[in-house]
Amino acid sequence: MMSMYQINFRVGEIEKELLEKIADVRCISLAELSKRIVIKELEHIRVDIAFSLMNEGKISKKKAFKLSGLTYYEFMQQGAIRNVTEKIPAGLSESELVAIHELDITHFLKTDAKHLKKPIL
Repeated sequence: MMSMYQINFRVGEIEKELLEKIADVRCISLAELSKRIVIKELEHIRVDIAFSLMNEGKISKKKAFKLSGLTYYEFMQQGAIRNVTEKIPAGLSESELVAIHELDITHFLKTDAKHLKKPIL
């Protein structure tokens, strides 16, 4: 069972009247309208934060995807619109190239392939 929490906040008289009118038009309670507005804004904020952190190289694409709450298609679409790509640390790329260079593929083959025992790169 999911836990539920209560959050209270204050608004001015004008905002309260506006919220009440909108709630009446939508036939929902003032509390439900307020909740929906906060949740909708939270959805936008979490997407912005996810792409910002990924663009700064602070989180991976996978973590940004999870944080965003978007579907994979929506995430990729937003990434293209925002022109954001995953930042890979330079040291990581170099260590991967060294590992690939030292990789002995004969361990993965079913047949005896000693003639293939050459560096990949």
